[in-house]
Amino acid sequence: MKLLVDIGNSRVKWAIMDDNGLTESQSFDRNKSGIKASLNKAWKTLADIKAIYVANVAGEKIAEQLSDWTQKQWNLTPKFIQAEKKHFGVINAYDEPEKLGVDRWLSLISARQHARLAQCIIDCGTAITVDIVTKAGQHQGGMIIPGISIMKSSLVNNTDALTADTDNQEFKTLATNTYSAIHTGTLYAVTATIERIISDLKESFNNRIRFIITGGDAEALLPLLSDDVHHYPDIVLRGLAFYARQDKTKTSVRKKTKPEQDEATAAVKESDTDAKLESESAPPAKENTQNDAQPVTDSSTKDKPKPARKPRKTRATKPKAAAKTETQASDTSLPEEAI
Repeated sequence: MKLLVDIGNSRVKWAIMDDNGLTESQSFDRNKSGIKASLNKAWKTLADIKAIYVANVAGEKIAEQLSDWTQKQWNLTPKFIQAEKKHFGVINAYDEPEKLGVDRWLSLISARQHARLAQCIIDCGTAITVDIVTKAGQHQGGMIIPGISIMKSSLVNNTDALTADTDNQEFKTLATNTYSAIHTGTLYAVTATIERIISDLKESFNNRIRFIITGGDAEALLPLLSDDVHHYPDIVLRGLAFYARQDKTKTSVRKKTKPEQDEATAAVKESDTDAKLESESAPPAKENTQNDAQPVTDSSTKDKPKPARKPRKTRATKPKAAAKTETQASDTSLPEEAI
């Protein structure tokens, strides 16, 4: 089994890939100080993991913690995917391809594979990213917008009177308390932005474009968006699955234990010794004599007379067809057999 992991700015989403495909994804909140405690709860009972594929936008510290944990738990080193210039039929539009967020890159790959139209992927996480890929696989670029949580925290952090948490507030078009008003206002701000993007892109692509929404805030936004937006919550994991299938015959790097290293070294030495003894004990090969090297001639074919060549037949010439009459040459209505 292969473990696929999508590490975002605030959550970690994961799924198992086996011969039957992807299992249903699971997730847990990511503590900014580390993830080892969360990994113990989520993965301690997982067994038979052969490889690990990771999309990480949370930085090197989290990557190191994940690698340390998987080394101790399964003796496996995760494979961290990075954005590329071109892969799986998608061409990255960024001037520096590796600077494109890996979550955005994997979403493009996943969306592109079954596309008959251009695809617009709207990922509503801590930040909201928008990317477009044509049906031919050309990434057109995109945009980044502050997400709902950033908008809320910006208001709270820059307003002295606001100290309470604005999450889990009631959504009302006309709110009757400050925190519900912030919750409703940020939802409307994001929704209006997305709807304007959709409208502009429909015009640019003559309605030949499909819209996909994903990310942690997608479910909160879906009721406010038009019906032609499709929800794909696991689009990043499905992009990772393409890399996992590509490496079907490979596994994540596994470090050998000390006993395994000693055993391998001993086996190599033993093999070299056996080969040396076999070489020394083998009898020398006999050299071919001059007579052995001479080709054998067949006396039965020597000086055998060649058969006489048969006289060449002359081909009879067919009599020339009579020339067409003037009527036949000009009358196209005549049947073929009459010509």
